[in-house]
Amino acid sequence: MLKTLIVEDEPRMREGLKRIIYWEKYGFNLCGDAENGRQALELIEREQPALVITDIRLPGITGLELMKDVTGRMDTCFIVISGYDEFEYVKTALICGAVDYILKPVEEEQLIGALLRVKKRLLKALPSTNASSDGAVEPELGIEIGIEIGIETGMSSDDPIAFVKEYVASHYQEQVTMKEIAGKTYLHPFYLGQLFRKATGIYFNDYVHQIRVDKAQLLLATTSSKIADIAAGVGYPDPDYFVQQFKKITGCTPSHFRKNQL
Repeated sequence: MLKTLIVEDEPRMREGLKRIIYWEKYGFNLCGDAENGRQALELIEREQPALVITDIRLPGITGLELMKDVTGRMDTCFIVISGYDEFEYVKTALICGAVDYILKPVEEEQLIGALLRVKKRLLKALPSTNASSDGAVEPELGIEIGIEIGIETGMSSDDPIAFVKEYVASHYQEQVTMKEIAGKTYLHPFYLGQLFRKATGIYFNDYVHQIRVDKAQLLLATTSSKIADIAAGVGYPDPDYFVQQFKKITGCTPSHFRKNQL
């Protein structure tokens, strides 16, 4: 079992985190909880937890300051929870070593996904560790986690950007959203959107439009289907909106594009 400490200044939230899941089922054992950063530091020094789940804003020492103090000195992973949907908070938390950043209210599936990633990170850091009662991880757990993550998310690799692209390629005809995809990767939509833009240089919605227009160009050039039918076939129930997006990307209307293909 992996020792886990919960740090949260709101009593109801702290109790809720304790009961949100059956921790032992996922290989985690709650070794304590703290209501402020200073108390958390004392418990971390004493318990040496493998995982600390902390609010980003705490009385006295903040969650970020707590992470900065511990990271590098101890082999402790952090999951940050917060009521603030601000990219700077997300970025700073990740720089400080957070495995995940979860917005309040914490949902069971998001927390489970974050716990799986914690196990995966610990496995990479401790590839030859044997099972023990002090928070070590079993070597065979890697197979278990790999299978579980693959089943839960459908991801073909550890690359969330590749997963986003694969998902869009398979679902572009639908009203696909980043929130929907993020739910399958257990990442926060805002964070995944920022990762996607950084990796591709394009916003997610613009990427979806590009894929749809690319598919529409192929259909316009190789079929005699009506433009309205093509629009619907690539995910645009409104033909006028399709024409607007097509012209924005290609510089011409669908009908003009088709004429040029003749």
